[in-house]
Amino acid sequence: MRILLITNRVPFPADGGYAIVVHNSIQSLLKLGCEVSLFSLNTTKHYVRIKSIKDPLATQIKFTQYKIDNRVKAKDAFFNLFTDQSYNISRFYDSGCASKLGHLLRTHEFDIVQFEGLQVAPYLEVVKANTPAKLIYRAHNIEHQIWKRLTLKENFILRKIYLRILSKRLQRFELDILYRFDAVFSISFVDEHFFKSIGCKIPVYTFPVALNLDKYQNTYLLSPDKSVGYIGSMDWRPNIEGVNWFLETVWPSIKQLGSGITFHLAGKNVPKQFKILSDESFIMEGEVENAIEFISRQHVLIVPLLSGSGMRVKIIEAMALGKCIIATSIAAEGINYQHDKDILIADKADDFYRQILRCFTDKTLISKIGEGARKLVEKNHDQEKLSHHLMKVYQEIYASKA
Repeated sequence: MRILLITNRVPFPADGGYAIVVHNSIQSLLKLGCEVSLFSLNTTKHYVRIKSIKDPLATQIKFTQYKIDNRVKAKDAFFNLFTDQSYNISRFYDSGCASKLGHLLRTHEFDIVQFEGLQVAPYLEVVKANTPAKLIYRAHNIEHQIWKRLTLKENFILRKIYLRILSKRLQRFELDILYRFDAVFSISFVDEHFFKSIGCKIPVYTFPVALNLDKYQNTYLLSPDKSVGYIGSMDWRPNIEGVNWFLETVWPSIKQLGSGITFHLAGKNVPKQFKILSDESFIMEGEVENAIEFISRQHVLIVPLLSGSGMRVKIIEAMALGKCIIATSIAAEGINYQHDKDILIADKADDFYRQILRCFTDKTLISKIGEGARKLVEKNHDQEKLSHHLMKVYQEIYASKA
């Protein structure tokens, strides 16, 4: 089967949630004997020098990229207010990119074209005009829900009004575009339920985050300290919001105990506001070379998200490594978890505080939760198991071709 994936960033290296999901999909499809092509927007925010790519997977596919300047610009954002377009989406559209994609479609035959996320949906028309392939939209999350949650948390009135405009336009675009695809792939049953609840008439299939579990063998030594770790892209607003909440409402109480518990923060583009807070108990690690090693070293991982949607890949990775995780219910949304069995859920500052203390006073809790977490991933997120189901669904969608 000939499959084209259209992505909003180059998934090499696979160093973030979106990139890991796409990378693992390519890997699965190749193993199943598919001919895989990749068309990636090489955006300013996640720009990758193509010559620097060392992943051998990139040489096994037909790979095309187009450089796009998708930076947020004050002037463009202001004038966008006088249109009916979503600025979150229009920043990813470029006529030159559309032309290059159209040429690729006219000169190659595909059975399936899969749009990886909402940001590449503006290219739907050029795809429809140049190929008879079946079109699939993979929703990595429900985008407008993220912005709605951010709006609710915002206190500055002018920013709140602007965020409300963005979320409403994004919602309109997201819901209108659905019906122009042949199928939707959701990343969790929670998202699948959402699509069906709004009356989505096209088929919806759920494919959760899938990992090659052979890569997730924890062979690293634990930190000598009682460590609590967090890792995530620190240029994503929900991550900044969540870490800030933890440092303001939870960490001071932990620090006051003088118990020797240390907090380790890792991630790309850490804002200055966090760097200046680092001390002997708050270790700023910044961008780490090996995320699996960082996760493995921590006694406990926290994911204090207050906004978000979809499924947190870093939680699934940490679970695969047998780690004990404390997360908000929003962070764990979409994962088929059981509180106190394979994860610890805490939605309030006091709950987070108590769960951290439990982890370092109950000698069996960390290992018990970690063992449960690994079992959950083996059951629900094994890449090899899920890939065969994916191929079956592709064949069903292709067979329905008129």
